[in-house]
Parts: sequence; C-alpha cells; structure tokens
Amino acid sequence: MQIAVTHTNTDFDALASLVAATYLYPGAIGILPGQLRPNVKHFLALHRDLFRICSDREVDLEKVTGLIVVDTNNWSRLDRLALFQQRTDISIELWDHHLKGGNIEPSWKCQEQVGATITLMLREIRKRDCAFLPMHATLFLMGIYEDTGNLVYSSSKAEDAYAAGFLLENGADLDVAAAYLSSSLDGGHTDVLTSMLDSSLTHTFGGYKVGVLLVPVESGLTMLSSVVAKYKDIKGLAAAFGIFTTGSDRCMIIGCTGVQEIDVGGIMRRLGGGGHPGAGSAIVRSEDGEAVRQQVLEIIADQMNRPRTRVRDIMSQPEAIAAPTTAVREVRSLVEGARSRTALVLADGKLSGLISREECSKAKTASQLQAPVKAFMRTKIPLLRPDDVPREALRIMTETDSGVLPVVEDGRLVGVITRADLLLHIYEF
Repeated sequence: MQIAVTHTNTDFDALASLVAATYLYPGAIGILPGQLRPNVKHFLALHRDLFRICSDREVDLEKVTGLIVVDTNNWSRLDRLALFQQRTDISIELWDHHLKGGNIEPSWKCQEQVGATITLMLREIRKRDCAFLPMHATLFLMGIYEDTGNLVYSSSKAEDAYAAGFLLENGADLDVAAAYLSSSLDGGHTDVLTSMLDSSLTHTFGGYKVGVLLVPVESGLTMLSSVVAKYKDIKGLAAAFGIFTTGSDRCMIIGCTGVQEIDVGGIMRRLGGGGHPGAGSAIVRSEDGEAVRQQVLEIIADQMNRPRTRVRDIMSQPEAIAAPTTAVREVRSLVEGARSRTALVLADGKLSGLISREECSKAKTASQLQAPVKAFMRTKIPLLRPDDVPREALRIMTETDSGVLPVVEDGRLVGVITRADLLLHIYEF
C-alpha cells in the first residue's frame, strides 16, 4: 500500500499536493496530519469527502510499502509519520519546492525551486492528461496562490503562472478560492481599511447591523477579503460587504459574516459569484457603483425576508445502520460500503452511538472483530435538530471533524446531515 504524507500545520499547498499525489499514484491514500491551518480545516469540514484522504488512524501503517512525501523534505515535520524514518523496507518518492533543510533520502525526487509544490505536480498531471473535478482545480489553485501571494512573491516563477492559467481553464473557482484564502494587511490594505472606517455606513436587517460600503481602490490591489473581515470585526458588525471600484466597468463585491442568518455565499451567487455561508465574492459589470450597492442591499433584504432553509429541508437518510449487538466484523463491511464511511447504531429507533472506519480499524484480533459494536462505538456525538439552520451543521463539522451529524427529534433519529448534503445545499447543485 502506498500513502502520501505532508507536513504538520498543513497549508493549502500541502493539501493540494497531497490530493494531487492520489492522482499521480493510483490507489495511494493521502494521510492528513493532526494539525491543520485554520482555513484548511474550515475548507475540509465541507469538502473532505471529495478527496481520497484520511487520518493515519484509519490505515494499517504496518502494511505501507511506499511513501510519497509532498511539500517537505524533513522527517521532523511529518508528525507521527516520522516513524517511517526507521523503516528500510519502503520506497520513498519526494515532491518539494524547498531546496534547503532536508534530511529525507528518497528513492526518487522532483525537487525544484518554484513558488509551490503543486506546480511541480501539475506539470506531471498535464503530461499524463489526468482528468480532475473543478473543486480539485480550485484546491490546486489555492495551493499556488497561497504560497506565491497571488503570484507576487519573489519566489514565484513563470511555471506557477502557467499552472494557475491551466487550472482556471479547467474550472477553478476564484470565488471559492477568495472565500478561503486570507492574508495580512500591507500598506495599501491599511489605507483601504482607514477609508472604510471613515465612511462607515451601516444598515439593519432582522436586528443585525450590516455594513455595505462603496470603496474606490487602486487597480491591482488583491486579497481585499482580509480588509472586509477586519472592518467587520472593528465595527462589531454581523456582516460586512465591500463594493470595490477601480474606475473600470466592473465592481468587485466581497462579503463576510459571523451570524448564521446571513448566507454570504448565497448572496454572491445571485450576483454571479460564489463562496460559502461565511464569506464570498462576485464581480459585477457596472460603472455605477452606487447602483450595485443598492442591488446588494436589496438582495440582503430579500434573503432575510425569505423562509429560512432548515436542517429538515436538506437532511438525508443514513446509509448504514447497525444494532448495538452487531459484530464489529459485520459493521466494518457496512462502513466500507457507505460513502460517509460511518454507521449509526440504533436501539429501538433511538440513537445509541456512531462508528466510523477509524473506530472499526481498532478491532484487529478475531475476538475483537466478533465483539459487539457497542464496545467500539462513540457515544458522545454532536446532534442536530430538524429546525437548526445548515450553517450550524457546518460549524459543528468544522469544530468536531465529523462528516455525519445525526438529526434527532423527540429522542428519535429522523435523518442525518452529511458533507454531501451541505455541498448540495451550499453550491446549489
């Protein structure tokens, strides 16, 4: 078995490279470190099931015969998987754009000084003509943009720019990328923030204060999402929207929110853009920035007045159900056959616990495999109610790394919310 591994405190280049390895090495599984950067964790809370990745606790590391190391060349950065340093019976292949500080001695390597490791891997993906989904293209693009500062860092190379163009041609979504990428404020951003604070204008929707500002900016200034988020926090607003104009015939709208009742991604989709419930962006062709601002206000008002989507509207039925007395061996087959890799344990229609592939993997001996599932299942499970809003499900998934959330009413299971359910709702497939 081959596994792909990357450094702890995983950023988007590392995650993108990990996923790319599963394309270049058919059958390989990407192993996530225990520590992820906050924006990566937030992205995976919703999108994880789209990728062939799991935690190291879900695989039998003793069966590993090949290691693919991406975006690092130092054993100390591989978290618990540094144990492979002692193994002499495995082959190691390495992809990395860092040239210094390494102590991994691979059997083969692609190690060049470009802006991002994913750029090197995309070279091979293009050579092999590997097909991938638009969301994979978006992830790969975020890897390039984050490590190159949107292609303005001095470490950026021409190949990074070519790779970004290739990904845009293959469906990469800039609106989704902008929603998850963030950067610190430089001098230009600080000037914009000062201008926003000086001309602050707020509106009230459903009891929430929302800032919707028209802001002239210099052409070429990027990563304005950080400015909008900082403005929202300083002013203590529920949500903030910046309509940024450069004197051309286009307006860039960027929004963010901290409350469940305002769906920024939904608002941006009505403007031709996108994002997720907490953040998003759109570009509108118009020379009249004030008219665009009024349009944003009308869409927010319309959204707040519409009946809210509830968990009951998007939940699905569980794929796999077992009784507390069912043997772990049988449940493991159920879990492997389920897209969510999870089974719910019910007793007389009431939820007793939950067991995933990770818990099943703890049963190794014949007696453990024959034991009842109640000996291995989780009993402390975050629950949803039918009248909760979908964003509550996304929040819990982000905090708990749980891909399946039971929906309970009057003590009885009535459905589940999975990552797939949220994806269908948020992106309106």
